[in-house]
Amino acid sequence: MPRPALLVIPFLVLSASLAAASAQQTVSTFKLGAWGDDASRGNLGVEVQIETHAYNTPQSSFAYFWVGDDLADGAFIQFGYSLNPGNHCLTGSILGGVFTCEGPSESISASDARWQWQYWPDRSKSDFYFGIGPSASAGANATNHQYTISVSSSDTWTFTFDNVTVKQSAFPGSPSVDPALIVAEGSVGNMSQQLGPARFDDLSYYDGSEWRTIYSLVSASNCGASVACAANEYGAIAVGPDSLIAGSGVSRTPDGTLLWTSQDENVDIQVHPGVQFFVTSVFGTQQFTDNADLTLPKGMFTYVSLPYTSSSTPGVLGWLGAQDHFQSWNGSIVSSNVTARILVDSDARITAVWTTDTTIPLIILLTISLLVAGALGIVFIRRPHVKQVLQ
Repeated sequence: MPRPALLVIPFLVLSASLAAASAQQTVSTFKLGAWGDDASRGNLGVEVQIETHAYNTPQSSFAYFWVGDDLADGAFIQFGYSLNPGNHCLTGSILGGVFTCEGPSESISASDARWQWQYWPDRSKSDFYFGIGPSASAGANATNHQYTISVSSSDTWTFTFDNVTVKQSAFPGSPSVDPALIVAEGSVGNMSQQLGPARFDDLSYYDGSEWRTIYSLVSASNCGASVACAANEYGAIAVGPDSLIAGSGVSRTPDGTLLWTSQDENVDIQVHPGVQFFVTSVFGTQQFTDNADLTLPKGMFTYVSLPYTSSSTPGVLGWLGAQDHFQSWNGSIVSSNVTARILVDSDARITAVWTTDTTIPLIILLTISLLVAGALGIVFIRRPHVKQVLQ
């Protein structure tokens, strides 16, 4: 199924000492988590409950558990809590390789869980803005907290922790281009690094009029060439309705695997007698002939593709060379594209509409008619001559 690859964004470790030197340290990371369903694309806000798991994290490494969005304007936004020991500036930015600290700096202890937001104006670049909360701002160990990213009335982004605004930004609001995303992220410098695990519950998104819960969760896994990730069990699994555990001690699931769905929906596809077509979903690509009756997870895209747009007409006309040509899809969707995309938010039925080209049969029938007429004409002309001879 056409799906964006998991976004690989380096987490930048920011310290007061590096800030003084106007330098930055980039740390490679691995990420395990889940995409929300395709229905969450185009959202104007995301939120999730994350259980705080505070533990000692080694110096020069970090753990970050967040919810985020790839935005249609090319930006990336995220909000969650982090464990990142060391001396850090709490508010600032890196723009064009220049680090600017806009607030106080503090020494963060190894088990101090703090909320943290980040905004990347262009996710293909290393420029970004950040904010880190005060000590223990992510709450006590084993407590659940709500992280919300939403577009404000002034069309900018607001970060809210347990219904309290922690940042009213000036960053422009933009709909998401990909589904909502929840991730456990860790640095790769420590081979035995613990990463949570963290629990995520009730991933939701704002569709522009109301908040909606996710129908399905799909695994998001990107370790790159990480030795640490390959050497340890880091993964993400569904542990209940719209609930995910990600991090250490969780078996890794291949990227793009369906982890959970609230329910299945029936998709009935009627194409054409004898015509092969392909259906691509979260389960992969399957080939069918004539028609298909499928059961697919709610909220996910399904793509129906025709490799050929012409086929022999069924019956006698087909024997005579008539061809049917694809025109459109009708039913739950209406489209003239060869590939139809269906958002499976309820039971669906689509039918391929074809027009019949009878040019060849008509030529054949006309030729036969002319031959028959010619033969009859010859008989008609010759018969009087025969009679005359007989007389």
